[in-house]
Amino acid sequence: MTPAEFKSTREALGLSSQWLADRWGVALYSVQRWERGRTLPEDLAVDLEGLVRRMGADVERMSLGGGGRVIEVPRTDAESPDGMPAAYHRAVALAVARETGARIVYAGES
Repeated sequence: MTPAEFKSTREALGLSSQWLADRWGVALYSVQRWERGRTLPEDLAVDLEGLVRRMGADVERMSLGGGGRVIEVPRTDAESPDGMPAAYHRAVALAVARETGARIVYAGES
């Protein structure tokens, strides 16, 4: 995975550099180095690919409900139901909305 692919993947998943650093138990600077030119270690690349697969599965599962529905997303990380960043849930919801026509609202505002 090239540094550009790594950063693009991280951003597409709605993950911050700090969130990944915390998940992987490394310094923020390490994540930033991998985005600038260093090679991402294989075990971390495997974990990142697992997150990509998780997102695909989440999109597929949520898309089964079809269009015309409302998807609630957390506004902040503190409101996230599963430890994933709120931006991850919003990225999933956007992908589902693009496939199904569903509306996206913040949790509690439907």
